[in-house]
Amino acid sequence: MKKNPITTAFADFALPAYNEIPDVGLYLDQVSKYINSFLTQFPEMEVTPSMISNYAKQKLIHRVNKKTYTRDQIATLILIVLSKTVMSIDHIKTMIKILNPNDDTIEKHYIFFRDRLHKALFSFIDEKKIHVNTSQLTKQDIMLYNTVIAIAHKMYLERYFDTVESNE
Repeated sequence: MKKNPITTAFADFALPAYNEIPDVGLYLDQVSKYINSFLTQFPEMEVTPSMISNYAKQKLIHRVNKKTYTRDQIATLILIVLSKTVMSIDHIKTMIKILNPNDDTIEKHYIFFRDRLHKALFSFIDEKKIHVNTSQLTKQDIMLYNTVIAIAHKMYLERYFDTVESNE
């Protein structure tokens, strides 16, 4: 029985938990390789070192210290890399401003983003609708949730069209 490539891609996809992201200070090339290691099923989402440098120059992440990136910066970069597939850089910049009024919120928002993205992608596998009670969410969380849904649908469509094209 032939496996569904969409199901396989989503079943194999997992972003690191916040506390699994290295906090030892990774260099630019290491950050790029680290993030891309989670995107092997989604090569269209991969990030290059020059893209990361541009995100830093555009102040999408906090200033890099001694050319190394912290856990919070890497978590923010993961959000940026995935969001850039469905949003403009200007909108991402606005999203970052909304989400990060202080450094202590990065962990919270990354955990929310990761959890919701995994659930959204899994819903494509078991074909169950996700119901979210938005009355219990902050405006920031609703914005982030809608970003996640857009990313999940983009990921689904990329794999779907790849499957159609490979069957032609």
